[in-house]
Amino acid sequence: MKFAEFSVSRPVAVTMRIASLVLLGAICLMRLPVDLLPAVTLPTVVVNTNWPNVTPEAMETQVTRPIEQAVSSAANAKYITSSSTLGSSSVRIQFNWGVDIGRASVDVLQLVQRAKRNLPNDPNLQEPSVFRFDPSQLPIMVFAVTGIDDPIKLRTRLINDISPILESANGVASATVSGGQDRAIVVDVDPNKLQAYGLALSDVQKRISQENVDLPAGIATRGGSELTIRSNGYFTNPKEIEGVPLATTSNGVVTVGMVAKVRDASQEPRIFVRTNGAPSCGVQIVKQSDANTVATAEEVRQKIAQIAKQYPEIKFSPIYDQSNYIENSIDDLKTTAIIGGVLAILVLLFFLRSVRSTLVVALSIPISIVSTFALMYFGGFTLNTISLSGLALATGLIVDDAVVVLENIFRHIERDKKKAAVAAVTGTSEIMGAVVASTLTVMIVFFPLLLVKGQSGQMFTQFALVVIFAMAISLLDAVSVVPMLASRVIDEQEVEEEAHPELRAVHGKKPTLLNKMFDWFGYRFNALDSSYRRGLEWATRHRWWVIGGAAVASLSTVFLAPLIGSEMLPQSDTGVISMNVKLPIGTSLDVTNATMQQIEKSVLADSNVEVVYAASGSNLSIRGTSNTPVSYFGGGLIRLKADHKEKTDQVIKKLNKGLGAIPGVRAVLNPYDIVNQILTGGAQNMEIDLFGNSNSELMAKAKDVAEALRKVPGLDGVDINVQEASPELRWSVDRAKAAELGLSFSDVGNTLNIATGGALSTYYQEGGFQYPIYVQVPEDQRKTADSLKDLPVSGIRGGGQPVLLSQVATPFVGYGPSEVTRLSLRRYVAITGRVSGRPESDVQADIEKSMKAMELPAGMTWDMGVNQKNRADEFSGLGLTLFLAIALIYMLLASQFESFLHPLVVLASVPVASIGVALALFISGRAFGLTAFIGLLMLVGIAVKNGILLVDYTNQLRKRGVPRDEAVLTASPTRLRPILMTSSAAILGMLPLAMAVGKGSETQAPLATAVIGGLLTSTILTLFVVPVVYLVFDDLGRKFSKDKRDLAPTEIIEPSAAALPKGGPVGE
Repeated sequence: MKFAEFSVSRPVAVTMRIASLVLLGAICLMRLPVDLLPAVTLPTVVVNTNWPNVTPEAMETQVTRPIEQAVSSAANAKYITSSSTLGSSSVRIQFNWGVDIGRASVDVLQLVQRAKRNLPNDPNLQEPSVFRFDPSQLPIMVFAVTGIDDPIKLRTRLINDISPILESANGVASATVSGGQDRAIVVDVDPNKLQAYGLALSDVQKRISQENVDLPAGIATRGGSELTIRSNGYFTNPKEIEGVPLATTSNGVVTVGMVAKVRDASQEPRIFVRTNGAPSCGVQIVKQSDANTVATAEEVRQKIAQIAKQYPEIKFSPIYDQSNYIENSIDDLKTTAIIGGVLAILVLLFFLRSVRSTLVVALSIPISIVSTFALMYFGGFTLNTISLSGLALATGLIVDDAVVVLENIFRHIERDKKKAAVAAVTGTSEIMGAVVASTLTVMIVFFPLLLVKGQSGQMFTQFALVVIFAMAISLLDAVSVVPMLASRVIDEQEVEEEAHPELRAVHGKKPTLLNKMFDWFGYRFNALDSSYRRGLEWATRHRWWVIGGAAVASLSTVFLAPLIGSEMLPQSDTGVISMNVKLPIGTSLDVTNATMQQIEKSVLADSNVEVVYAASGSNLSIRGTSNTPVSYFGGGLIRLKADHKEKTDQVIKKLNKGLGAIPGVRAVLNPYDIVNQILTGGAQNMEIDLFGNSNSELMAKAKDVAEALRKVPGLDGVDINVQEASPELRWSVDRAKAAELGLSFSDVGNTLNIATGGALSTYYQEGGFQYPIYVQVPEDQRKTADSLKDLPVSGIRGGGQPVLLSQVATPFVGYGPSEVTRLSLRRYVAITGRVSGRPESDVQADIEKSMKAMELPAGMTWDMGVNQKNRADEFSGLGLTLFLAIALIYMLLASQFESFLHPLVVLASVPVASIGVALALFISGRAFGLTAFIGLLMLVGIAVKNGILLVDYTNQLRKRGVPRDEAVLTASPTRLRPILMTSSAAILGMLPLAMAVGKGSETQAPLATAVIGGLLTSTILTLFVVPVVYLVFDDLGRKFSKDKRDLAPTEIIEPSAAALPKGGPVGE
């Protein structure tokens, strides 16, 4: 009672304390960084190793396997996956959640250093690089850039001039350019002329490199000053390369210009990039890990405006902008919270039937929310879609405590005819224990979530703490601000008139329109109250019927569960679609380019599409082009119009129909889900892994599996993660013959590499930038084996003749894998797909059924993908979280009631709440996932609140000497109004979020749906089930207890005179 007395007697002190919290919160709000999600740290370390031009199989056996064996001993390593492609090895180690990823990275680095002794001793083999997989390194913005038709000049301008400007923006880590063509100095060597002069390709490469140098030569003294002596041999003009001497013959010096043509051009184009059909480049903006996404994006836009003035020919077209999605999502969530708060206040207005009283309660919303921003700021939180969703959901809950306290104050004024000041103290003191306990139950259910590891812990820790912060401040408001304001704002006569409208005429007042609306609602509520009393009396006489009916209804959710299905997280809609295109293996780049142009026209014809950013020769993505161009690959990004009418999934289905009519095209279109990208690195949400020893057998069976999975309803974009073996022109080297002629295998291989792929010799420097000088054979002289057979492998040897390729090697056409993938130290092939229109659990069940019916060759096995296993681990961990939450609630209530049985009475409201959760998810067509589980967890605390109000007041009445049955029949109707008020406010407060009308609400909509459904059933059934269970448990307690007496009576203490404000309450 002293707390309530202080609040009523010291209004200025209370006001200043609350005002300081609100002021601090408002200041912190302006300083809170804005981002899409809370900071996510994935427990993944990657080891990348490059060995130029080495085949995938050689990379696997000589590089990937030794590194895998080494890192497999790392502590807490859960999964090891690897990919070996042409000249590249990537080993990815996924650790158990909760490990110190910094320490894990150091351990992996040490293990890789030890493994280096088992790697080939080749100077071309690069040092393995170890780094953590950081979701913050995903681009926050992607632009298509046009304006210069020449792809070399466009890319050069971007790299040399534009990219540095963008990287100077605050918060930008890098501005990476993709597409276009790099400027290069190309030396096209004629093999016939080489042969005539007795030279080899390697001679040209080495001599150019040796001539393009700048070497220090010492120090000279002149006139008392020291001068550094340098021999400057850098090329000042590409034409100088033609004069580089290669050899001296009887006819004079042989120069580069005599055997080759030098071109200031580019390397042979392997990728073509276009935007809406026009040649373009792409720029990907990556922010610094601790930078504010929205602020960084705004800085970039300002730099682009600066670039437009400085380089008016350059045009930027936004393809993807994460900041727009964040801002739209946060604005929509703010609107949702405001609408929810307004709806909650309106429903309270009708229950309280007083504008002034409603304002007393309504103040708890801004006080709690704004003050929460201060705790978020000092907790290191960001203002993101998850934390803001917590505030939006809390909007309907933070009025609960204020409502319960104010309603009890009203009841003391109406029933006991007390003055407002006295009623404020006695009413608050009487209900304080129940209010504190009920609020703690909502807060305490989130504490186990703080201990959860994995995606749920990463995603929802801030959500849980934000709700806890808001509820704690709302509790402080309810027991301090509400009694203080009630003692000064409430008019006893007005309260009496609202309870008894006929008194207005006695007081000479005419009812207003608002009074008439309140009176109508009051009559209906009184009728409901009378009906409830009669129903409760029947329920107490038929206890086992009520308990049996509630048990059957609760168990019925078991039958609904398979119809609802489950998933990890709902898909977020960014209005961007990723496109991957594959043509038949071996398709030339020219044919792929022509086909991609046809695809682009087909996509642009759709009225929903605004921009098509596409590439031929690469599966262009948010990250840019792939490292290894593939002639028969294509892809890109499709940005829909801001006001597109159809959902992204519907647009994809329409586009797939159009692309399916193009011969030879296999296109996979997926919504670009940024949440999935951050949490999984962009992996598909459904995957089947085939394990075996033979790549050819795996690929053959993978085709059968893919065809079977394409028939599974709800599984779209089925694809195989590696490509079929591609045709290769191979040269079999006669090692003995080569050795006889003084050559090694490397000499032959290097010559072929220079001829067909072009070899970097050195760099040409100009204007502060350097450009590569490549030595190669012209394209028309290296297309076939016949054109290469007379290629000189070495210069003049014994006998006076150069050694030709045909003397030491024989050509043949073979097939080799384009990629070798491994999982858990075994070769595997993954068949992936995206779930659409059905719950993930249902699709997975159909997949497993299909796989079990399929015969696999001996030695081949299958398993669900890593993502599905992680998802199963997440759900098993969440079950423990729910158990811990209920256990903590029981402990709290046992302490509150000083009873082992009464907490079980209150917890009886939990099973009946599950009925509404299942029905709401089933009717809305939403699956049970991570967010729906968080809603169930929250619902446990909310549903228990109503039971606490009933049990606590029943115990109070019994302590006052009221017989047990009478106490139950009195307490329940007395608490009917506050229970209906708090439940209605919570339901209406969450309704806008459940409707998922704004961006960013897709993730939280199942949460709100689960809470609303559970509240509807738990509120209705709790009013009958809890009183009945109370009586049954009390009978059982009496039966097995030696003490048959009722609860001991206690004295009701009135507030002291010191607690009353000077001059009495307003209106006196």
